[in-house]
Amino acid sequence: MHQGPPGGHPRFDDFEVGAVYRSYGRTVTETDLVTFASFAGLRLPIFVDDEYARNESPHGGRIAPGFLTASLTAGMIESILGPDLIAGLSLDNFRFHTPVRPGDTLRAEITIEEARATKAGDKGILKLGICVRNQNSEVPLEYQSTVMMARNTPA
Repeated sequence: MHQGPPGGHPRFDDFEVGAVYRSYGRTVTETDLVTFASFAGLRLPIFVDDEYARNESPHGGRIAPGFLTASLTAGMIESILGPDLIAGLSLDNFRFHTPVRPGDTLRAEITIEEARATKAGDKGILKLGICVRNQNSEVPLEYQSTVMMARNTPA
């Protein structure tokens, strides 16, 4: 497993299928939860009503929206792929396994599942497996992402 970014940012041709990169850690704060819920217009009591969430929800307290967790991983992915990242092409197969709460520290493990050059050869496509882990090694989220990157060695 690689800590990202290894010795600066890797380029497209440096990524090998099967390699796993581990991101920096990011602690989810109360402010993150409130800001994201407000920005997204979310009003479900499990996100915004502490009393309800503690007494009525199956979670025993407020939890972070799943897409807050996914959004936080965007920065983690960017920190590993670096400035050659051109565009996200897809986000697929989201699986939310366990709640994220304020105070949880998340890290993304990014597995290179596929790597191929485009027909023109000046760009590359990476298919990534994303596994988000909390401080207890639980997995709140798994999904796949496909991205386009600039290539440093065109075919």
